[in-house]
Amino acid sequence: MKDLPKFYNCLNKIKKEIFFLLNQGVEKRKSNFHTLVLATTNEQNRAEVRTVVLRSFSEKNMLIGIHSDIRANKIKELKRNNKVSLLFYDEEKKIQLRIRGEAKILDSHKNSWDKLNNWSRRCYLTEISPGKYSKNPTSGFPEKFSINQPKKIENEEGIKNFCLIQIYINQIEWLYLASIGNRRAIFDFSKKNNATFQDKKWIVP
Repeated sequence: MKDLPKFYNCLNKIKKEIFFLLNQGVEKRKSNFHTLVLATTNEQNRAEVRTVVLRSFSEKNMLIGIHSDIRANKIKELKRNNKVSLLFYDEEKKIQLRIRGEAKILDSHKNSWDKLNNWSRRCYLTEISPGKYSKNPTSGFPEKFSINQPKKIENEEGIKNFCLIQIYINQIEWLYLASIGNRRAIFDFSKKNNATFQDKKWIVP
């Protein structure tokens, strides 16, 4: 039992661990929470999933931020139905998070754009929208930028294709895998008091 983490039987410590992991996911590229799976619903009411990068997390406002090309299919899906699910998993810590929330699209979000380096900005210089068919293999952006870094003035053209997706967290379902017995809990949030867990319960794993 001595090797069990402090949060094993404590909901309040689980909350702190969740927030710690999400902040680490934003700050550290090597964190297992740096990437996550975003699930949306398409026009045929079928689930669509893809891996995205965690760009921001606000404990105060219970918001998660990710970047996207405004022309991407997921934007069309979110405009039709803004209910989303997110999946995080840390293989080393054996912790899984399933987050349910509501998405809001912020077009040409300059504050987020300014934080991107030139290499990242080139992804938004594609002439053809993401997801379109191509006769040849392609990165989408001009071939000259495959080797040479675009100049800042060249990258500025990409901001028109850039957007920030903000996801308000309604619910977090937490799972910890342990050989002596797994632990599972669920946390619900209120929009009236974003920083407070309005409800927290244990669930049978």
